[in-house]
Amino acid sequence: MRLGFNWRYVLIGLLAYIAFLLVQFPADRAYAWWKAGPGAQQPVVLTGLSGTVWQGRAQRALIDGQRLDGLAWHLKPWTVLLGKLALDYEVRLNDGFMRGAVAADPQGAVTFETLEAKLPLAQLSLPAIATLRPGGVVNLNLREVDWNGEALLSAQGRVVWSNAGISLLQPLQFGDLALTLETRDDGVVGELSDAGGPLQAEGLLTLKPDGSYQFTGSFAAREGARSPLGQALSALGRPGVDGKIQVSRSGQLADLGLVTARR
Repeated sequence: MRLGFNWRYVLIGLLAYIAFLLVQFPADRAYAWWKAGPGAQQPVVLTGLSGTVWQGRAQRALIDGQRLDGLAWHLKPWTVLLGKLALDYEVRLNDGFMRGAVAADPQGAVTFETLEAKLPLAQLSLPAIATLRPGGVVNLNLREVDWNGEALLSAQGRVVWSNAGISLLQPLQFGDLALTLETRDDGVVGELSDAGGPLQAEGLLTLKPDGSYQFTGSFAAREGARSPLGQALSALGRPGVDGKIQVSRSGQLADLGLVTARR
């Protein structure tokens, strides 16, 4: 019996062969092609590349002026069929790291299934708050983080700023501060608290899907209003009878310079 020729099997075989070539494609050659074309204007510089496009390493990365040492990634090819690009990654800083699982789509939406990090602020390039010269270490332990390019749509977990402080006219120490994030019907809500350090802080931050934010809270210096920290806090307002300064702020995240507004 003669079997009929089936183009479907040829197509499946061809796609499998292309997938095999892509999986084995060297990372350094792919990066050179990208920088010569669509990535020519992107502020990303990778050196010491090894491995393949799907699983590789870079000894050093310079991303928008921020130096990172030791970048490793593992792409998940099957997610391309869903219109996304997903990968597991790990980045090292001198005294810190960032790792997790992330997925992005062509519209600019980014979803972190998990996000763990230890970020020494003195080693980071933070243009939006550079004049404050923040110090200390930020620890992230987050999951289900969904960012659409201009607003945080969901997030669960905790952000802790250890040995927090800034330097204006003089160094100001806050102690340890924590922001516990939770996704609710009206947006992502973060509860601010302190761990008994120089700054007494409590508040509620709401991030809405339209990119707006609202914060209400209170601050006070545990050493009193005449301490250096207390005098600096007076710029926020007058303390009440309980010694706390009530703060209420609202607006758009884009107005704070933390994100770029869409046109």
